[in-house]
Amino acid sequence: MTAAVRPTRRQHEVLRAYIQTGSAAGAAHALGISETTVRQHLSGLYRRIGCVNAAQAAYLLGKAEASRGDPIGRPGARTEVTT
Repeated sequence: MTAAVRPTRRQHEVLRAYIQTGSAAGAAHALGISETTVRQHLSGLYRRIGCVNAAQAAYLLGKAEASRGDPIGRPGARTEVTT
């Protein structure tokens, strides 16, 4: 993954919320947005980084961040989502 295909901050936040809550509904609730918006952010993220699901996206983002020496979660201002 190159700098040109890095996810937006919001895409990263939505992915983190989706993984932490286990569903689009949970992520939507945690972030105060609609499920449709969650799905749109995830779909855009998948296209941007060339993957097909949240697990693959998390793996690729974690691998890219580790190779740059960035701690996982750094791109987003929020590192934890509360429900």
